Amino acid sequence: MKTAPCLLALAFMAALAPRLAADDSPFQASLSCQPAAGPGRILCELSTRATQGKLVWSDALVVRAPTFARPLKSRWVAQLGAPAASGGAWAKLALVASQVGAGKLELLARGVVCHDGPAGEACAPVLAAVTAEIRVGSPSGNATGS
Repeated sequence: MKTAPCLLALAFMAALAPRLAADDSPFQASLSCQPAAGPGRILCELSTRATQGKLVWSDALVVRAPTFARPLKSRWVAQLGAPAASGGAWAKLALVASQVGAGKLELLARGVVCHDGPAGEACAPVLAAVTAEIRVGSPSGNATGS
C-alpha cells in the first residue's frame, strides 16, 4: 500500500516539528480560525515567516481535523508577500462543518528559507507545527468532535 510510507513520513515530520519550531527557529507559523454560528463554511488563516533569512516557499499539510469539520483540501500553498508581514507568506484555508462541535485543527507548515553566505546563497527546509481551535455553534453545546 503506497499511502503507508507517506503517512509514516508525515507522522515523523510532525513529531520533529515542535523541536524544529522553537523560538530560535528561522521559521514561524500561526493559524487562526473564525468561530462559526452553525454548520457550513469555516475560514482559517495561516501565516508563515522567516525570522532569519528569506522565506522563498511555504505550504501547509493537514495533520488532523475534527470529524465534524473537514478541510476542503489537505494541502495549501501559501502566497508570498502581502498581506503577510514582510518576509512572510499567508494562506486562507476552508473547512466545511457538518454539525455543531469544538475541536482542534492541526497543520504542519513547511517552508524553504535561504541565507546569503560566503559561498553564495544556501537554502534549507523548515517545519512548524500549528494548531487552532475550531468552534461551530454555541460554546455551551455538548456536541464535540475530534
